[in-house]
Amino acid sequence: MSLPGSCLTLTNQRVGLYIGPASSGNSRRTKLKTTDEMLHELVVKDRLHDLEMAYCRGVDRRDAALLHSIFFEDAIEEHGDMYSGRATEFAEWVFRDFLPKYELTAHYVLNEWYRVDGDKAEGETHRLSYHRTRAADGSATEAIAACRTFNRYECREGLWKISYRSVVRDWVTQRPVDDSLYHGHFGMELSKPNDQDESYRLLSLFPRSDRL
Repeated sequence: MSLPGSCLTLTNQRVGLYIGPASSGNSRRTKLKTTDEMLHELVVKDRLHDLEMAYCRGVDRRDAALLHSIFFEDAIEEHGDMYSGRATEFAEWVFRDFLPKYELTAHYVLNEWYRVDGDKAEGETHRLSYHRTRAADGSATEAIAACRTFNRYECREGLWKISYRSVVRDWVTQRPVDDSLYHGHFGMELSKPNDQDESYRLLSLFPRSDRL
């Protein structure tokens, strides 16, 4: 039985997933997985997605407990020239030495691609980050950067977390901030890099110091 609008076929309780063009001697290349295997993979990928989302929220809301919770204790973080070492110490460094210089940051995950193999997985994510600083004279500067992360994940004692992450830069730009754009037609509540952010007041299921 074929599933409408897809390259999936159900045969003898297994799912055949079309993964490439025909090759010599084969009408098509297929990888067979049971529906349970595919559902398990989807659940794992959803968990990996949550880990990446939690990184963004942990950094931007300055939630150290949340950021710590996405890494295993022995995980390694290689963050370019800024940091290389234990991920737990990276989390401490971010809040102690890196983030205090910025009045606001915003991190976004764009493309995500994951591969799951038993109790291990790998992923590549494309990201954008925004960092705003303000000088003593009141003028502000914003840096916008794109990068990719190469991630390894493991499931230990039933829990998926990050065991290794490396970051490479795609591009970066910097420009003055036009503060007038945040008023008038575009005026609205501003995000805050702390527990005073509106999300804590409006979303009861996203508490401070949440953990994954």
